[in-house]
Amino acid sequence: MAESDRHRAMKAVVRADLEREGYAVVEEPLSCLEWRTHWSGYRPDLLGHKSEDEIESIALVECETRPSTARLLSKRFRSVWFQPVLLRRGWVRRILAVHQGRLGGIDMLVRSEWEIWIVNSTRVLQRLRSLPERGTRYDHAAP
Repeated sequence: MAESDRHRAMKAVVRADLEREGYAVVEEPLSCLEWRTHWSGYRPDLLGHKSEDEIESIALVECETRPSTARLLSKRFRSVWFQPVLLRRGWVRRILAVHQGRLGGIDMLVRSEWEIWIVNSTRVLQRLRSLPERGTRYDHAAP
């Protein structure tokens, strides 16, 4: 199935925002690259890597034109393994980009593992931070 114009535009918008945040971004990587990452049976729409101070992070991005909780949960995003450089903290950032007006297809329980970005064809309209899982401490200092 060919990629839609809307999907391509969403990826371009999210990519530009991540690059402004200092991430090096690769679109639909065929392999895990050199960023000490590994996954099995999964390929994100975008993969970003950023290293600054004591924190090294990767961003896994899924852009969904017709979001569905069942479809998202069927992806093997939990198979991602990331090893930061010695003496640095590692952080895996999961971003789900949905088109404006399409948030209703996503169960808000997904927010315990994903940031949700609401986008249109030209910009990110709103970012909803991931929520902490019940019983965990929420660290506001996270990048």
